[in-house]
Amino acid sequence: MSTPQIPFISVPVKKTDDIDWIHPLKKYIARVYQDDPEKYKEETQSFNRLRQDIRGAGKDLTGRDLFYRYFGQLELLDLRFPVDEKHVKILFNWYDTFNSKPVAQYSLAFEKASVIFNLAATLSAIASMQNRAEAEGRKRAFHYFQASAGMFQYINDNFLHAPSEDLSRETVNMLSELMLAQAHECFLETSIKEKNKSGLIAKLASHAAWVYGNLVDSMTDATVRGVNLDKSWVIITQIKQKYYTAMAQSYKAAACEAESKYGESVSRYGAAEAAAKEANKLCSQALNNQLIASNHANGTVPADSGSVLQELCKSILASAGEKFTVATRDNDLIYHENVPQESILTPIDRLKTVRPIPISELYGPEEMKKVIGVDIFNKLIPLSIHESASMYSEEKAKLVRMENERCDIAKAELNASLDYMKLPSSLAKFKQQSSLDSYASPSQEVRAWADELAAEEHPPIHELISKLFMQKRTVGRLLEESSLALSSEMKEYEQERVNYGDQWTQSPSGMFTNEFVHDISNHRRTLDNAGVSDNQLIAKYESMKHTINILKQGSQSRDLEKAYAECISAVAGDSQDTSINLLDVDINAEEESKQSMAMKVKNIEMIIDKLRKIDNDRTETFRDLKEKTLQDDISQLLILNKKANVEQQIFSSELEKFKPHQQRITATIQHQQQTIQDLTEAFKELMEGEEAKTLYTKHEKAERLQHNLNNDFREARTVYADLRHGLRKGLEFYNNLEEAVQSLKHNIDKFCADRANERHRLKQEIETSKSSREQAQLREELNKYTAPNINQLTNQTRQMSIHNEPSAPFAGYTPTPPPKPFAPSTNYYGYRPPTPAHPPVPSHPPTTPPQPPASPYSQSNYSYSNYSNPSYNYRPTPPSQPSYNTQPPNYSGNYTAPSSYQPPSQPSTYQPPAQSPSYQPPASNYQPPSQPANYQPSSAYQPPSNNYQPPTPAYQPPSQASTYPPSQSNYQRPPSQSSSYSSYSSPGGYPPVYPPSNQHQPPIPPQPNTSYPTNNYSPNQFQQRPYCPPQPSSGNYNPSQPANWRPYQDPSSGNLLD
Repeated sequence: MSTPQIPFISVPVKKTDDIDWIHPLKKYIARVYQDDPEKYKEETQSFNRLRQDIRGAGKDLTGRDLFYRYFGQLELLDLRFPVDEKHVKILFNWYDTFNSKPVAQYSLAFEKASVIFNLAATLSAIASMQNRAEAEGRKRAFHYFQASAGMFQYINDNFLHAPSEDLSRETVNMLSELMLAQAHECFLETSIKEKNKSGLIAKLASHAAWVYGNLVDSMTDATVRGVNLDKSWVIITQIKQKYYTAMAQSYKAAACEAESKYGESVSRYGAAEAAAKEANKLCSQALNNQLIASNHANGTVPADSGSVLQELCKSILASAGEKFTVATRDNDLIYHENVPQESILTPIDRLKTVRPIPISELYGPEEMKKVIGVDIFNKLIPLSIHESASMYSEEKAKLVRMENERCDIAKAELNASLDYMKLPSSLAKFKQQSSLDSYASPSQEVRAWADELAAEEHPPIHELISKLFMQKRTVGRLLEESSLALSSEMKEYEQERVNYGDQWTQSPSGMFTNEFVHDISNHRRTLDNAGVSDNQLIAKYESMKHTINILKQGSQSRDLEKAYAECISAVAGDSQDTSINLLDVDINAEEESKQSMAMKVKNIEMIIDKLRKIDNDRTETFRDLKEKTLQDDISQLLILNKKANVEQQIFSSELEKFKPHQQRITATIQHQQQTIQDLTEAFKELMEGEEAKTLYTKHEKAERLQHNLNNDFREARTVYADLRHGLRKGLEFYNNLEEAVQSLKHNIDKFCADRANERHRLKQEIETSKSSREQAQLREELNKYTAPNINQLTNQTRQMSIHNEPSAPFAGYTPTPPPKPFAPSTNYYGYRPPTPAHPPVPSHPPTTPPQPPASPYSQSNYSYSNYSNPSYNYRPTPPSQPSYNTQPPNYSGNYTAPSSYQPPSQPSTYQPPAQSPSYQPPASNYQPPSQPANYQPSSAYQPPSNNYQPPTPAYQPPSQASTYPPSQSNYQRPPSQSSSYSSYSSPGGYPPVYPPSNQHQPPIPPQPNTSYPTNNYSPNQFQQRPYCPPQPSSGNYNPSQPANWRPYQDPSSGNLLD
């Protein structure tokens, strides 16, 4: 019959209400992480299911894993979501384990502590249900009780201010001691089953009795504090205390008996019997009743706990009583030792064999990952973790930069050493010995240039150059023709003007040709600058023409091969020494020298290959290091240690992973340095030979000549490319310039044609009105001899009175009406041409011919713009609102009027007044009246309308006291004008005027739209100067304007008036 198992107590689990994790988590993701919460719908639902699963978890291994997984995910969640009243607000409602009071908080720590409490309770239940009759069952119970104690200990170590009594420090500590005590019982059972020494078992039982004695006190205190512990727990704890006391005394007595301490043995057997009696007394019917009333302490103790404890207590009582009787009898009959009292017995030593298992050791590393699973919210990385990861990335970047710099320095040292010795290219010179054939042919690069130039030679360069200069000559010819057309037009104008005098009212050519002349000048300047660029381009081509011609023949041309062959032939000729006698040559020594040189060259090649392998090994190591650093991500590790504040320690430990790569790179650098020294010594040994020096010098010279020839062909290719590009740009430029000049010439031809038509019409009009003018002149001559009437004499007498009244003019004088105002359709001198029978002349202002855009062109580079083709429309009538020169003419020196004053002409209807008998003409030396310094022309001038009506008596002739007009006898007719254009000149800058003979003319008032050409006329340049006629004044005539002169402006029309 098997020995019954002593019953164990398990802790009841806490109950909780259902909560919703989904909505608060989504809200926080959208607000803080600023991400779409629907992307994490599956994650939030998975986490919420974990919470629902623990509510129905059983007291088995599956329930243990559910609690542990939910707790692990809570720990990971806490690293990303702060769960409290201000952030992720969730109310956790749990019920007290012992009194079932509800406790609710928003703290995630409360949720964690409650889950750990249930995990500890589940572990205690698993341990209690193990079959301890088997050794494996006892071992598992021993482990789970210690793990449960470790869970309770974790609560006390990590959570403060418990909101309920079941989570208070005292209660949790009592439960932890209870789990350890029961684990100790498992070990004691194993020791009894294994029949260990009585002394050892006595110590183990003594410790169990001591622990249960403390638990009795702790449970009593908990009951006083209000923890509603089941009374059966206290009774069972008391029974176990007495039971293990009896067991300890019994085994200690057996140990004393084995040590021949028979008196002490009798005393301890007696103490064991007394403790067994007390335990048996506690296992009364009251225990069974209590267990039945509390439903076996809410399922925390086995159903047969009362009967099992009663049986165990009776068994130990019987065993202790029997052993006490036997020991007493033996001592009385045989040993006769003194039996000490129980009170003076030495306490039995205690031996503790248990410890709490921490939560980190509950599972193995791999099993823990499997139970917890992947981080549900691993896609969400907090900002603080990003910052820490960035700091770690910077540490990795520093490491990579440092190693990269070391590798670059090592590679630069290797390349510098090889370049200094010109290896491995210089070894080819020693392999070829005396052969220079490789230098006597063009390189592949030069052949490619030749094929490129041969393919581009369509059209040929000389055709492009010829076309360029042909277009240039065409543009020059067009400019000359345009300039000649303007000169011819101006000559014809001047010729007609000289022929017809003041009857010729056509506007001067200068006011229309200024823009044309300016355009011609700009185009000539542009053409000259383009010529400079053309010459520079052609000169550069001529300097490389021979080399370019060789390349244009293609890569297989004989001239190209010949150029290289001739270059190298000089070196080959110099290297031959004809003074050596073939009989003196030691063939064997020469062969040995060649073999020795070949061995040295082979040795150098082996060292170079070794250096290449070292460099490749270092490059591969660095590449692998770079890839490992890029793939290294410790974000999850930083998240797990977020609250530990151990970033620097983590960085240091993680960077240790890259130490092997750094050590490998260091080894390759050291190996390379040693190999470079070996290479230097081997190359020095090779170059010390006399034959090697001669051979090396010969190849160096051939290589230098070949390099120079390659540079010449490279430069020729560049010049050719620049030449073709420049010629294409030049042709494009000259095409645009030719279009612009053609447009300009077209406008000039149209202008000259319009001017010629206008002159033709004007000549017809003058010839038509010639007879009427002659009749008018005849009437004027007859009127000179008509006697004045009495009214004229009376008016003249009044004008000569002392009261400064105006005197009457001389007999026969007729006041001259003011000149007819200029209408918008009048010409340059105020002349209105008659309307011809053919198409009428437009009355709107002429449009100045548009100027073609100037051709931007620099001296060294072509530059182009799109030339437009403006249409020119010449209108022979002058503008109604001309542009006036607002500044007076700048006269230099003192102006002197011509000795022979030529007054302006009068209209054909002019009737001069009769001379007064008292009128005395002034002397012939006419002095024009001077104007006051502050003279301001009247601004009240109003130009009359086109319908001219001569004013009636408003005109007052000049006073007789005035020195004007001069004597009729001093009037001189102007000299006959030559028809030659170049000999024409106008005195004083004014055009010549022709007054009728023996006619006095008053000064002409200011005329708008009046400007005259300067003295000298040039076919290429025609300047205009505004005409400023003299003003009537009481002083002397002086055509110069005062310093404060400014132009008039017509207030009604806004026209400026001189």
